[in-house]
Formats: sequence, structure tokens, C-alpha cells
Amino acid sequence: MKSTPYLCLFLAGLLVVAHCHQVPDNHEDDHTDTKTQEHPPSVHENPKGKTQACPVACNIADFAFIFYKQVTRDAAEKNVFFSPLSISSALAMVALGAKSSTLTQILEGLTFNLTEIEENEIHEGFHDLLQFLNRPNSEIQLNLGNALFIDQKLKLLQKFSEDIENFYDAEAISSNFQNSAEAEKQINDYIEKKTHGKIANVVKDLDPFTLLALVNYIYFKGSSTCPFFANT
Repeated sequence: MKSTPYLCLFLAGLLVVAHCHQVPDNHEDDHTDTKTQEHPPSVHENPKGKTQACPVACNIADFAFIFYKQVTRDAAEKNVFFSPLSISSALAMVALGAKSSTLTQILEGLTFNLTEIEENEIHEGFHDLLQFLNRPNSEIQLNLGNALFIDQKLKLLQKFSEDIENFYDAEAISSNFQNSAEAEKQINDYIEKKTHGKIANVVKDLDPFTLLALVNYIYFKGSSTCPFFANT
């Protein structure tokens, strides 16, 4: 019997890497066709004239292959389906509240070399990348983001709350984890709303001793020239 093929979703990260290498220099020709100039700004452009999205996308690709190799090692004969961008953006966001060795371990675990890129550039890169992917598009609809549900007995530092909003467009939501049923409903309702009803009741049996829940969601809607189908 043949081994079950591994299935890996390199969502967005690898696509943006390819995009970064394919976008031509905007200064090559001052007589560019008008139709080309009408296209939306590329991932290279922002009001400041620069972006960190491409370097960060390359790190996400490196992380994807490392993570895939590790997961498939422990999942023989199984399909593997994951989003490197979701994992890396969620952990990078949490790193905003970390210091010292914990901060270093998180970022290096995401394949960032802190001697080559500054911490702030990493967060700016994720910000640019998420803005690029979440922008309105007539052909596809993509909604990707993170949220933190925090026990109501805890209080976040104002700077951390501001940073996760500014860099990751995320929000911190107070939750009563002592009432597990109430907290589960709150989180599930949030995810269901963000995924337009496609994902419901994903959180179950929440531990009443929980203090923080990190949520990542993805909603994608688009057509495909090669639709997926099941073999019979």
C-alpha cells in the first residue's frame, strides 16, 4: 500500500514570496502603459515608500518548510494541512509582550536572525503583509487575523494593546474564563462572525483555569480553475 500523500497549505506566505520576486522595478520605464499604472499598489509600496513585507515573507517560507518537516516526521501516513502565516503571525504578535530570552526564542524559532533584522522591522513586515493580503479584491475575499481573549482579572499594558492593534490589527477581549460555557460562547461567536458563519463551535471543554486564549482565523472565498474534488 502506498503511503498517504502529505497535504500542506502554504497559505499566502509562499505566494507573496513569488510576488516579491516577480514585481518589476517601478522606475524602469517612465512611459509605462496607462493600464499598468491603474493596477493597485503592489506589496512593495506604501505611503512611506518602503515595506518589510518581502523579507518577512521569505522567513515565513523558511519557517513553513521547517515546520512541515517536523510535523510530517510525527504524522506518518497522515495528511498535513496548516497555514504558516497564521502560526507565524500569531507567535510574532505574542512576542510583542515578551522580553529577554523568551523574545529571542520566539523570533528565532520563526527563523528570524536578529543580527540581520530588527524586532520593529519584523512587526512592520507582518503589518504590511497582512494589509496587502486583507485588502479588498473583486475576485477573492480573504480575511485573516488574530485576537487575544484575556481573563477579566488580568490587565494588559496599554502599550501592548496598542502594538497588537497597530501592527496586527488585533484586539484584546476581556473574558470570564471561570464561567467556561460563557467564555466558549464568546470565543465561538467571535470566530463564527469573522469567518462569515463557516466555522462554528470550534472551542469546546475550555479549562476554567485558562487565563489567555490566542485565536487565529482565516476566511477565504474565491473561484478556482481547478476545483478540488474527492476521488471515488
